[in-house]
Amino acid sequence: MESLRQWADPELAAVLERTRPSIEIRSLHNMINRYLAVTMPQEARIATGGNTHIIVYLERHRDRDIFQYDIEQRFSITRSTASRVLGLMEKKGLIERRSVDYDARLRKIVLTDKARAIAEALRDNASRMEQVLLGGMSNAEVSQLLDLLDHMKRNLAATGMVGWECARPGEPGDAQETAGRRTGAAATASTSSIQEGTETI
Repeated sequence: MESLRQWADPELAAVLERTRPSIEIRSLHNMINRYLAVTMPQEARIATGGNTHIIVYLERHRDRDIFQYDIEQRFSITRSTASRVLGLMEKKGLIERRSVDYDARLRKIVLTDKARAIAEALRDNASRMEQVLLGGMSNAEVSQLLDLLDHMKRNLAATGMVGWECARPGEPGDAQETAGRRTGAAATASTSSIQEGTETI
């Protein structure tokens, strides 16, 4: 079994034996999810389970046509699961399926006014959470934190064992996201699962 002392200097190895960064990051991720669940605005509670993740995804990509296939790919779910979830969302009045001019067989998924109001409430709640999360940090510290998180993601991606699709938002080539990091903008928490976690806008 490979020991920390085989690659870390003794001082760092001693620190890492007491506190593993991966465990601390996972713990923080769980705390963020719990906080967002507890503080979820009342008007958003109709969007239970995976509904909120889909609403946020659709809101984030409101400038492009999104189809059921995109939902399946983004959340790694089967066609039957996506069909069931989207069907329930349609019944709740959260989404509509609309035809597109360029292919009569396709029906894009769009948010209703009710769902857009939910997305706004979730965005406001996420902003409040970021304020709590980054409280007491300077702009330079926030910028450094984001750079370090980005560095860790790139280290894992470089192994070839995981892809950048695990790291949304902030994939390479996203100029807006990169620019946000350099100016010390707050990070957004996200997950690639429709069942757990809370994707924020």
